[in-house]
Amino acid sequence: MTRKHVIVPPFRDLDPALEIAERLLAQGNPWLAGVVSALPDEPAAADRLNRILAGNGAAPRLVESGTGWRLVHVTARPGCGDLVAGASGLAELVAFGGWRRIKRCAVCEQAFCDRTAGCSRRWCAGHRPHAGPRAVL
Repeated sequence: MTRKHVIVPPFRDLDPALEIAERLLAQGNPWLAGVVSALPDEPAAADRLNRILAGNGAAPRLVESGTGWRLVHVTARPGCGDLVAGASGLAELVAFGGWRRIKRCAVCEQAFCDRTAGCSRRWCAGHRPHAGPRAVL
């Protein structure tokens, strides 16, 4: 088996949209929770995410390519709000790090974004050992 090496940007480069996505996931936003619930079926999850973006006039769309997912920009509508900002953050995360970066907590099943370098996080902010809960904005 050939190991695929991917260069992952510092996740702070994806903020503030990724931070909004994490906050909405932690709050149980039904739209973003629907994206996560479609996993591990990546095309279905991408379809749900793209529907959120398209339904609110957002610019990015996820498109499957032969080597993974890429982000494509289309005409945007200003003032899309937190849902679209969060959905855009998730789309960017998937484009750069793959669907494996969106996980469910091993304790409570809460969805979260894994920003670790090795994609090894298993717990939401409330259940992470050796760390206090991350501030939610």
